[in-house]
Amino acid sequence: MNNTDWKWWKDFREVKRGYLTNDEYRMVSEIYARIKSQNVNYPCKCSPKVIQNYIDEINLTFEKQ
Repeated sequence: MNNTDWKWWKDFREVKRGYLTNDEYRMVSEIYARIKSQNVNYPCKCSPKVIQNYIDEINLTFEKQ
């Protein structure tokens, strides 16, 4: 997780909303790909479990730094 990702994630975690904007969805997918050294995969928005898993994994990395 680079500094830009870390700062973005810090701000993202402070927002309390029940949904993701399109930009947030894109960034979550891209940050997840970077921390996992994978190609970016934009999961179907109809499957919130996948994107929630991405968020949980990013949170673990964020908290370690």
